[in-house]
Amino acid sequence: MLWLLLGINIIIITAVQGQLNFNNDLENNQKFQSVPTTIKTYENDTVLLPCSLDTPFRYVRWHRDDVPLVDSRHPEILPPDRVMLWPNGSLQVSYVQTEDTGDYYCEIMSATGIRSIQVHAIEVQYPASVLIEPNGVTEQSIGSVVEVACQAQGVPQPVITWRLNGNTLDRYSRTGNRQSHIFDIKSRSMAGQIECVATNGVGQPAVAGVYLQVLFIPEVSLPQTIVYTKVGARAHLECLVESAPMAAVKWFHHGLLITMGSQITTHETELQFNRSVDHYVSHIKHVLVIKKVRDADMGQYECRAYNKLGFKSASIELTGRPMPCIFKINPGTQSPTSHILVWQTESLLPIMEFKLKFRQIPSRNVTKQIRTNWTELTIPAQVTIGSIYITSYTLHGLQPASLFEVSVLARNSFGWSDNSKIVRFATGGEVELPNYSTESEMQYDATEEYSEQNEITQRSQILTASMTHNRAEALSNCGPSALIYSIVLIIKLFYVNFKNLY
Repeated sequence: MLWLLLGINIIIITAVQGQLNFNNDLENNQKFQSVPTTIKTYENDTVLLPCSLDTPFRYVRWHRDDVPLVDSRHPEILPPDRVMLWPNGSLQVSYVQTEDTGDYYCEIMSATGIRSIQVHAIEVQYPASVLIEPNGVTEQSIGSVVEVACQAQGVPQPVITWRLNGNTLDRYSRTGNRQSHIFDIKSRSMAGQIECVATNGVGQPAVAGVYLQVLFIPEVSLPQTIVYTKVGARAHLECLVESAPMAAVKWFHHGLLITMGSQITTHETELQFNRSVDHYVSHIKHVLVIKKVRDADMGQYECRAYNKLGFKSASIELTGRPMPCIFKINPGTQSPTSHILVWQTESLLPIMEFKLKFRQIPSRNVTKQIRTNWTELTIPAQVTIGSIYITSYTLHGLQPASLFEVSVLARNSFGWSDNSKIVRFATGGEVELPNYSTESEMQYDATEEYSEQNEITQRSQILTASMTHNRAEALSNCGPSALIYSIVLIIKLFYVNFKNLY
C-alpha cells in the first residue's frame, strides 16, 4: 500500500513539473493589479510577493528560477519550508536565507481562461566575507615578488581594498569577487601586515591578512671603528648585527679566522627594541674580548655576519696609538702677531711628541687666491699624570688681521694619531674672510684656485664654534680682559660676515 501511495505522489509531482514549463506564457500576459517587484532584504526577514488580477482566478502557481514552489491546484503537495501561498495568490517567504535569492514567477489563470505571468525578484543581502592566500605568515627575501590573492563573497558584490601596515593602497581598490596584488619586495620597510578588506555596505567590513616577513642579508654596524688600548690591558670589540633569519658571526684578525680560547672569547647579547613591524628581526650585539692585549693582537679585526642569504662584514682597528687631538679655545689675550693654541688628547701610552701644522688662508680681497704650504712644527710632549694630555703652544710672527687654519697630530711608541679636525683662527685686526668651506683639506698644492661665485656661508662656523666650546669652563679660569677680548672678536666676525653679505 505504501509503495502505491509513493508511486501516485511521484506521478503527480512529475505531471506538475511538466505543466510548470511555460516559457511561451509571457505572450499571454495581461494587466495585473500587482506590479513586478525586486525586493532587497536581509537574512531572516519575511518577504511577501504579490500576484493578483483585476478579475477572479482559477488557480495560481509559483516557482523560483527553475524550481517549482507551490500550485494551488495541488494542495496535497506541500511547499518548501518557509514558503506559504496566500488565498489571494501572494507568496510569502519567511526567514529568508541567501539561497532564496532569485527570480520568482507567478502564473495565474483567470476565470475566463486567460493565463498570465508576472516576475518578481528577491535579493538577500548579506555582509562581505573574505579569504586571503597565502595566509598566516609568508617569508620573502629582498628582490623577490609575491602574489597575494583575495576571494570575497557578499551581496551586494563587495569592493576590495588593499592595506599595508594599516595604510590603504587606494590605486589597487577594485570591485569583484577575486582580486590579486603583486608585491615587489624592494626593502625591509615593506615588512608587515598585508590586509584585504571587503566592503559592501552590509554590516562591518571583512578583513583577512597575511604577515610579510622580509628576509635580508645581515646588516653590520660598529659602535667604534677604532678601539684604543695598550699592551696588557683588556679590550672589547663590539659588532652590532641585524638580520632575518638570524645570522652567525665569525671574527677575523688580519684575514685569519680567530680561534677562541682562554685568551680570546666572545659573547653576545640580544638587544630589545619596541618594534611591532619587524619584531621577527634579530638584533644582536657581538663582543670579542681580548683579556690581555699583546703586541701581536694589535691591528685590523673583521666582524663577519652571515645567514642563508649572504654575508656582510665590518672592520675594527685595535691600536695603541693616541686618540685624535681636539682643539680648545684659549680665552686669554691674543696679540696681532701671535696666537695661543690649546689642544687635548688621550693616550694609554706616554706621548712623545706632537706635530703642529698651520698655514695662512688668503684674504677674500686677493684676486687669485692661493693657499700657502703647511708649516710643520715638532713639539715635545710634557710629562703628565694619567692618560689625558692638555698642551698649549703659542705661534709667533703671524701676519696681523689674517686668517689661519691649523691641525695637530700626536705620537707615542705605537705611532702617529689620526689628524685632528682642521680649525681656523684669526689674528688681531679686521679680517676679510675668504670663500672657503669648513671642510678644509690637508693639501700641499700652492696653486689651488677658488671660485668667487660661492656664497660666503659657513666660513666662520668652526672659529665661532671653537670659541663657544666649553665656554663656561674657560671663563671660570680667565680675567675680565680675556672676556672682553672674546666678545670683541665675536662682534668683529659677525660684522665682517654682514658686510660681505650685503
